[in-house]
Amino acid sequence: MIAKIKRAGLQVLLASLVLVAACTAPGLQNAFASGPTIFLVRHAEKEAGVDPLLTAEGEARAERLGEIMDELGVDAVWSSDTRRTRATAAPSANAEGLEVQIYDLDAMEEFADTLRNSSGTILVLGHSNTTPVLAAMLTGRDEGPWFDEADYESLFRIEFNRRGEPLSFQMSYDALERYAFD
Repeated sequence: MIAKIKRAGLQVLLASLVLVAACTAPGLQNAFASGPTIFLVRHAEKEAGVDPLLTAEGEARAERLGEIMDELGVDAVWSSDTRRTRATAAPSANAEGLEVQIYDLDAMEEFADTLRNSSGTILVLGHSNTTPVLAAMLTGRDEGPWFDEADYESLFRIEFNRRGEPLSFQMSYDALERYAFD
């Protein structure tokens, strides 16, 4: 009887060691880890004209986004190279002591690869016509039409499950706030 108990204990110990070794073996660690959480957000309300600044309402929205991202603990902030996207990104970057990194709208596939291979919580500021396109590049699925020109409320949260499969959630600022503060 004691021999059976010892043998069963030894089998459990060996199985545990094999599992630990498999989880720490090079190349297998990522199979069990989740990837980045990426928030894809259109710039806030803008003035008219070529490369416009934000309106007062847009500045307030950018501050709100900064408070939300501060609560979430954003690790990187990316923006296209326009004044409206950089101004929307600035409060989020400033809250975490980060620099806003600029991505090239003409190299979106490469940028999507950069994001996929990143870690942590990432905020990306874009436009009504680029944000859904980037979401589709990250997920490999059609994530819906471009945002309406008057829509400053919609955004995407992209997460990767433990198998590396992307999950997309289209949400509003209110839903994002509940996600961050609840």
